[in-house]
Amino acid sequence: MGQKERPPTLLPLRPGDPPSLGDIELTARLQNGDAAVASDAGIVYAGRSGDQPVVVVMLTAGAEQDSYGRARFQDTLAETVHGHPELVVAAEDDPDLSPWAALRAESWHDGLDRAGALLAPVALTDADRHQAAVGPTFRPHWAGRNTPGRWRVWPLPWPATLTSAPRWTFAASFAIVLALAAIALFIAVRLFHNLPPAPVPPPFPQPGPTSPATPTPTPTTPSTPSGPPGTSGPPTVGPGQPPIV
Repeated sequence: MGQKERPPTLLPLRPGDPPSLGDIELTARLQNGDAAVASDAGIVYAGRSGDQPVVVVMLTAGAEQDSYGRARFQDTLAETVHGHPELVVAAEDDPDLSPWAALRAESWHDGLDRAGALLAPVALTDADRHQAAVGPTFRPHWAGRNTPGRWRVWPLPWPATLTSAPRWTFAASFAIVLALAAIALFIAVRLFHNLPPAPVPPPFPQPGPTSPATPTPTPTTPSTPSGPPGTSGPPTVGPGQPPIV
């Protein structure tokens, strides 16, 4: 008796997941009971197009950089549109973004099967085997880069779509910030209210009182009488000699 297959599960969106793609609002990651569907090739989301639930398939960051992987995804999507045009709700193939497609599904299990059919050619998991597998298994060079590919949302659906927090949370946070700002302003006013005003310095320095100038005496040099011509000065008298009259 085989093991019963577990039903699909819905996991919360991760921080790197887009909140919406085009007009499709993403609500959760869609996963089967054991592992994510083709996690190396693409990510499967549960979304809504108006009131209609849809399954959204978007290539990963590694697969969307592979031109051949993108081409295989678009070829498979074109075959789906050609054979069952009512299944494809919306799609986009911008060269600067990761390609994605929104599929109509009667149930999440049915949506996972259709998403797996789109992603299998990208990772070449549907390649026909000509003989028994021998040696290591095949993996693309971008395997492991299973984060969401490039996406763009405009206008930004802030704040309701980017978070599951209710609106009263934002209102309460804003009220707390206003209360803290009011308390800080009140404290600042009370601290500086009773301080005396600082003196205002004059615009230019005021001149101080001036004192009368005191004349400085000029030293005088006594004049020396000059002798007769031919002499350099008065005769000198040595000790023990009579004065010259």
